[in-house]
Amino acid sequence: MTKDEIGSGHRENPHVKDAPGLNLSVNDRKVFVAALTNPQPVNDRLRDTVLRYRQAAGV
Repeated sequence: MTKDEIGSGHRENPHVKDAPGLNLSVNDRKVFVAALTNPQPVNDRLRDTVLRYRQAAGV
């Protein structure tokens, strides 16, 4: 690292093309996109867990 890079906040940014790929079937891709575009509502158990965490963490 050079003297100029130390103070500049320069960091290497990995590119998407360098990331490992996911080998998904056509059905897996459809399910994945459906979950992103139409998420299921949060159930009571998860809601209670988040509330307990926030209370314990002081968030």
